[in-house]
Amino acid sequence: MSNTKAKRSLQQKVSLRLSLAMAVFIAVVFLILRAVVTPAFEKLELTAAHTDLIRAEQAIQTDIDNLRAVTLDWGPWDDIHEYVAGRNPGFRKSNLDRPTLTNLGLDMMAIYELGGRLKWGQLLVDGEEVPLSELELLGAEDPASRLLTEHAEADHSTVGIVRTALGPLLISSQPILRSDSSGPVAGAIVMGQFLDATRIARLSERTEVDISGVLVDTYVKEGERKLSDIPVGELPVRMTDEIVTNCIVLADILGNPYFLVSSRTPRNITWLGRQTINAALTFLAVAGVVLVIVLWWFMKGTIIRPIQQLTVHMDKIRKSGDLSDNLDLNSDDEIGLLAAQYDRLNSEVHDTRAALLQQSFKAGKADTAAEVLHNIRNAMTPMINGLDRIGKAFKVTDGLHVKQAVEQLSNADCDPDKAGKYVQYLDASFDHVVTVHAEAMDDLRIVASQARQVEGILSDQEKFANVAPIAESLVVDEVIEEAAMVIFRDAPTKIDIELDDGLTAYRVRAHRVGLLQVLSNLMLNACESIERAQSVKGRISLSARNTVVDDTEMVQLTVSDNGTGFDEDVRNRIFQRGFTSKSDGDFTGLGLHWCANAVAGMGGRIFADSEGEGCGAEFHVLLPAAQGVSA
Repeated sequence: MSNTKAKRSLQQKVSLRLSLAMAVFIAVVFLILRAVVTPAFEKLELTAAHTDLIRAEQAIQTDIDNLRAVTLDWGPWDDIHEYVAGRNPGFRKSNLDRPTLTNLGLDMMAIYELGGRLKWGQLLVDGEEVPLSELELLGAEDPASRLLTEHAEADHSTVGIVRTALGPLLISSQPILRSDSSGPVAGAIVMGQFLDATRIARLSERTEVDISGVLVDTYVKEGERKLSDIPVGELPVRMTDEIVTNCIVLADILGNPYFLVSSRTPRNITWLGRQTINAALTFLAVAGVVLVIVLWWFMKGTIIRPIQQLTVHMDKIRKSGDLSDNLDLNSDDEIGLLAAQYDRLNSEVHDTRAALLQQSFKAGKADTAAEVLHNIRNAMTPMINGLDRIGKAFKVTDGLHVKQAVEQLSNADCDPDKAGKYVQYLDASFDHVVTVHAEAMDDLRIVASQARQVEGILSDQEKFANVAPIAESLVVDEVIEEAAMVIFRDAPTKIDIELDDGLTAYRVRAHRVGLLQVLSNLMLNACESIERAQSVKGRISLSARNTVVDDTEMVQLTVSDNGTGFDEDVRNRIFQRGFTSKSDGDFTGLGLHWCANAVAGMGGRIFADSEGEGCGAEFHVLLPAAQGVSA
């Protein structure tokens, strides 16, 4: 199993995805609010601004209607009818005086005889009486004069706004009739009110709308527009960040654009909409954070923590090698089922490994055959172990319920929560299969390597039985790493292999297959010695150093262990043919004897040291250095 740590933990992935999902949700809601709600507020605001303009226009029209009502009250009156006809001179003294205009709220009042001749008129400007002629309105040369001073029919009248030299004037002209509204028409009565800043201010106060007014001529001049481009009626809306301005052009009594009325509406609705959207987004963000925390808490308890426990347990087994240590995860879901299957698999592997440890090397009857078979057996043992583990790896899917989970997911009525758990179970099952597959590939590599060793041994024996093997330049650490594959990965005792950091710097002249078998024998013997010593934790160390023997540059490879060790008597006999210090009768004592012969055939020698029984042992292999390479 690889000890490479995950680049990103499941907890980080879950937290990141939950946060990302909530961020996307808030972004989508924000876009929806901007695309739907904000335009709705703006539309509502434009409607309110248009309503303000209508109210401003209606306020002006109301003043015109009031003025018309007053004129209609004076027009059909026998007294004024007689006065215009010249038969009631006392009418002027009793009714036509300055208080009359003040009481009626008028700025101008005029009475005309037939033919448009002025009978009486009065004009007040800022409370002062001025000549009527200053209006420059009712003269014969003014095109509006006939509409105001001459009425051919009893039902004819003129109301609206007129252009004067003193400014816009709300005006109403009615024919003078008898009190029963019968004719003949004796003349015309004209009443007017200036549409000045004071009246505009009163209109604003009355309607609660910010109203302003300006002559179209002035508006055209300020905006460098053409008068022909200004239509009667509403103009396009003008908007700033704070104000919506609506304008309407009012025509005079001749139908020409004359007076522009504006209503200014603060954008309070848009401001309120923005505040509402910001409050909604703030609420969503806070709710999203709370939701992510709650979901994360639930997922950590139901998924992440059990998986972490399973991961820690697997790493513990990988480091200790104790396959009898069960997790016993108390969970009745798919993760608990996976943990139970893993414990069961470990138990099966543990039993198998215990059985494999009982095997030993067998010797042949003849020296040469025994040596060959001994080396082949050293190579075949990890092959058998690897093949056995590979066989068990093919059975890993027997304990998985993938088919049942797929059938449940295929069911249209499957509960969404259970469906999520089935998916998690499938992910965990496939992850387990991937892990077992990776371990099986490692075993295949080992088996292939050992098979090549066997092939090399047989090939050497067949082709070069009577010829000394050809030496080659070998990097020490490469041979050691390959030889280390002979160590049982599932040995009962945890054995750590310690390699010196400087091994890559040493090269020797040796026969690759022979050196590989020598080191494999030494490491396997060390492993067996550690197991016999019943050490809690085993250790096999490999190191190298340069030395000179008989003026020849040599490399000394040392394989040391903390196994049973041996005494002086064993040290003197350990490489003799047939000698073994192992109590099990299945051991023939051919391994170290063959190692000594093989090392001697490569121009080196081998010797062993130990401080006594229970103190471990060291085996030293001296080989010629290649090209004088030093550490």
